[in-house]
Amino acid sequence: MRIELKDENQEEPQKIDENDIRYKHETDLTKKEKRELEKMKLASMGWKGKLQYIWAYYKPQMAAIVAVIAIAFFVKDLYENSRIHTALTVMVIDSYGTKQEEAEEKVQEALGIQDDPYEIVTVDESLRTGENGVALESYSQMAFTTKVSARAVDVLIGSEDYMDGFEFKDEYFMDLTELLPEEVYQAFGEQDDKYSITIDSDELEEELEVTYEPVKIGVLANSENVENAVKWLTKLAEDLS
Repeated sequence: MRIELKDENQEEPQKIDENDIRYKHETDLTKKEKRELEKMKLASMGWKGKLQYIWAYYKPQMAAIVAVIAIAFFVKDLYENSRIHTALTVMVIDSYGTKQEEAEEKVQEALGIQDDPYEIVTVDESLRTGENGVALESYSQMAFTTKVSARAVDVLIGSEDYMDGFEFKDEYFMDLTELLPEEVYQAFGEQDDKYSITIDSDELEEELEVTYEPVKIGVLANSENVENAVKWLTKLAEDLS
């Protein structure tokens, strides 16, 4: 009979606890046990390992969260932009335009919308006439035609030479004797053209940043903001009187 002697230096085989979640098959784990196992794995890792582990196992979830946040911001911006309304667009021909923002603020104040973030005013000072000052440069003419066709201009301001250069004024401009209240129209003084108002004012010339005087103002026939155009001209008449 053979008797084997036990080696005192030999380690006892480790007993496996069947209830220890580390030794269970993944399919046998409950949701709670899975969460506990992930916590144990993370606790045993360094910070780099943790980042790699999180990225590897939660990449789809993280991508979904980022996508949801991005969509939420997009929808919010879309909603905010849908609430924005252009109250008035004023186009100033041959302006050297270094104070556009200040000019827009003055128009907003005249309309009483300076505290409304959804009502905006645009003062367009981008168009230039040629050397004779009567007709626009080719690029400016294309831009002007496009903007007028799109009903993106309400009020046009230019020199006498430029404004008098329109051959068919009744097709481009409104009759101001009919558009403006009588007292407002008369406040601008005697006019020789019912489709525009002539104003001789150093203050207005400086405000519009133009080098010509007098200034002529007309309201486009297809303007979508006629009421605000009248309101601005009324305030202008008050300021000049």
